[in-house]
Amino acid sequence: MTIFLTILKVLGIILLVILGLILLIILLVLFTPISYRISAKHNDEETTAGLRVKFLIIKVLAGYNNIDKLWYEGRILGFKIFPGKDESEDDIGSDDEFGDVMDISDYAEDYAENYAEDYAEDDTTEYIAPDNPPKILEDSGNSDNNATRIEKIEERPVEKKEKIQKESPHQEDVLEERIPITDKIYDKVDDIYDKTDKGLTKLDHISQFLDRPFVEKTIRRVLRIIKRLLGTIKPKKSKGYIRMGLSSSADTGMWLGRISVFYPFYGKWLRIEPDFYNKVLWGDIDIRGRIYLFRFILPVLGMLITRDFWRTYKLFKKI
Repeated sequence: MTIFLTILKVLGIILLVILGLILLIILLVLFTPISYRISAKHNDEETTAGLRVKFLIIKVLAGYNNIDKLWYEGRILGFKIFPGKDESEDDIGSDDEFGDVMDISDYAEDYAENYAEDYAEDDTTEYIAPDNPPKILEDSGNSDNNATRIEKIEERPVEKKEKIQKESPHQEDVLEERIPITDKIYDKVDDIYDKTDKGLTKLDHISQFLDRPFVEKTIRRVLRIIKRLLGTIKPKKSKGYIRMGLSSSADTGMWLGRISVFYPFYGKWLRIEPDFYNKVLWGDIDIRGRIYLFRFILPVLGMLITRDFWRTYKLFKKI
């Protein structure tokens, strides 16, 4: 009995440790922020851009520059996971492995020469002068019978063609006789009427769907979750500078006016300087932010356990 209780005690401790680890991982995932940083720089000398995303022990890096072009990599605990080993000639194969590679131009020249030689050897066509016609039916009786047979052979394709035309009239004529134009118009009108009727029916179902009280509650919850998500993704520390000048001062002023419409979104961290005399585009932007998963995952889980959500989901599938 004592051994049995000891085994149960050990199993209980192991189970509690496992549950504690699972709970710890869940808390780390929910409350550890996903930090990101986006930077870009462009001037007459260089163009660079970079992205860094870090979450717990995972880090993803990507960038672009004038020398290496586009690059990316992923790391776990500092060890590079992807893209892995760089490609080289050994990885993609060499000439020794696949044999010597012939240039396409050399191949075309060799093919043309061989083709010309084969054609010259196989060409056994004999040209016959008009005053010396070939003897087509030399061993088949007298010349009158031969001439009669030749005429029949020459006339046969024409007769066959006329016979086909008589037996098989033009396809468009057959279609016009069998299917009048008015029938096509009626079918088209009926098809449009059916589609319109189905569309109106679906709009009526959507209107009835939106009028349900539990649907309205679910929509309000979804909108709150989206608002929380946008607030979480929004950068926390940002700064930037852009100097722009187009081909003419009028174009520069026009585009500056269009961009100024969005001033409430970028006015606190981005400074735009117009250049009305030079055609130029310089910029230096640095954006940083943190995303907390618990801010929208917990509301999503809370919405999923409500009865209103599932009633809305089942009704939505019937539309």
